[in-house]
Amino acid sequence: MSIMRRGETVSELKYRPLDLSRMIRDPEKKIHFVSLTLTKSEAFLSLLKLLQKCGLNILALTGESITAKGKIEVSMFLEASRKMGRKELKNMIIKEMEFEKMKDVENIRVFDHMGGFDVDTYHFPLTVGNTRIVIFSPPILEGLVKGFRNSFGKSIVQAILWNQGKEAGKITAKMYKEDFGISKARDALEMLKARALMFGWTYMELLTFNEVKRKAVIRLLENWECDIFKGSNEPQNHFMRGILAGFFECLFGRVFNVTEVKCIAKGDPYCEFIVEKMEE
Repeated sequence: MSIMRRGETVSELKYRPLDLSRMIRDPEKKIHFVSLTLTKSEAFLSLLKLLQKCGLNILALTGESITAKGKIEVSMFLEASRKMGRKELKNMIIKEMEFEKMKDVENIRVFDHMGGFDVDTYHFPLTVGNTRIVIFSPPILEGLVKGFRNSFGKSIVQAILWNQGKEAGKITAKMYKEDFGISKARDALEMLKARALMFGWTYMELLTFNEVKRKAVIRLLENWECDIFKGSNEPQNHFMRGILAGFFECLFGRVFNVTEVKCIAKGDPYCEFIVEKMEE
């Protein structure tokens, strides 16, 4: 993984955005959302060749984790050369599979159009492992945070965000210990960094970490919380600051102070925190 240098952006670090869209605009109704179950992962290549033979263009493709039985769910948006009903498309695929004597594909599901769109209406809820996740876009997050601030005042909402973050940090560190068997503090921080990146929260870098002195310097790049408050004259990172405080408290059994010394909301190129144990 690249080490971030001063002033670098996510794009300069060679990261690429991951489009999780599960909806495609389709006014001509030539696109269908299709999901299939493969009894063998090796059947995937044969399936791609078969779809190409049918004249079906794959516009988007997702796959689920392989189950204990070796089965894998493959879902895709398929574009046909002409408008056709879902039953006609399904029968065409099945007929071609029978002709090719493909026996490793089962449970073909073709879903209806929704107005001028095609939508993945098959997968719900969203999960990471056994944990359910919920996605909120920036306009919704901005509306929630700024709406609360307008209703209850800035200082109250900042305190709420910090306390919510702190509790979330404690629960997260505890989960890493119990569910993933992580016992070392540095390993737990690496897991936090990986999941923050995976969930799209921020790119996190552990600049320094002294486990003996219980002190760390952590940098966040393009953190969502501060991104919605750009143009401010003060740091705006309260939720993530609380997460770090709770996370470290759970790791070491001590109360920690987290200070944001740089923030993108007030024009800095990144957010940076000093994490250190509070004196007795």
